[in-house]
Amino acid sequence: MPEVKPCLIDTEKVAYIDRPEAISNRTALHEEIEIKCFYEGSATLLVESRTVCVKAGDVVVINPYEFHATVDTGTERGKYHLFMLPLDYFAGIPGLDLQELFFTRGKAFQTLFADDGELHALLMRVAREVQQEQAAGDVMIKGLLTQVFALLLRRGLAAGERTAPEKSVLRRFPVIDPAMRCIKTSYAESLTVERLAALCGVSKHYFCRTFKAVTGKSAMEYLRHFRLRVANALLTGTNRGVAEIAVSCGFEDQNYFSRCYKQYYGETPSQSRARNLNDRLDG
Repeated sequence: MPEVKPCLIDTEKVAYIDRPEAISNRTALHEEIEIKCFYEGSATLLVESRTVCVKAGDVVVINPYEFHATVDTGTERGKYHLFMLPLDYFAGIPGLDLQELFFTRGKAFQTLFADDGELHALLMRVAREVQQEQAAGDVMIKGLLTQVFALLLRRGLAAGERTAPEKSVLRRFPVIDPAMRCIKTSYAESLTVERLAALCGVSKHYFCRTFKAVTGKSAMEYLRHFRLRVANALLTGTNRGVAEIAVSCGFEDQNYFSRCYKQYYGETPSQSRARNLNDRLDG
């Protein structure tokens, strides 16, 4: 069997990369739809407030402006093909107006499609088309991706309605993007409002006001909640000690970590771990 190589499809230009997660210039919040097609190993992702555990054969969809990150659990990350599609990719194709879907109807795709063989096979075919570079490859890729999104719509959208960001808020996303990327990659470090504002090249006052307008939270509250979500993923997905997890997530004081954790999750770190273990045994 030929070796499977990860590929990135970015808008209408196709490029190869060795590790999709190594792209450093992608924004933390982007309008494009991002699809990860996992073909080897496993991974733990954070998508907004959700923890998503994935394995080979799964497909993950990141909707526009959803904050997402991969949790470093200390094991080798799963391998996947990455697809980034702008909302006008299917312009002119009836029923696939993604701008209208997200920003007018307030809808979104569900995040995880687990063990969806039909969807996964289509995306793997797209990846092979990218690698083979055959005649009319662009036409074939667009046709396959049209089938992919028809399946996504047929599988059903996420429950409820999402509030699309207002245009005035959308214009502010690029301002805080450096801070969002820093939180995503350097949450274990001692981060301050001053440092995040400096990364964004704006004053502390303007940064705080803009960050709150975009996320609905202060920068420090957002950082704390992100750290707690990473900690929860490590508590339920690894055997690391609570103290080690606290430090690795940026909490130098274990007691403070436990208080914050209980306030956010309604239970202590040890209780979360025990409950998760019981759930797995019962399952």
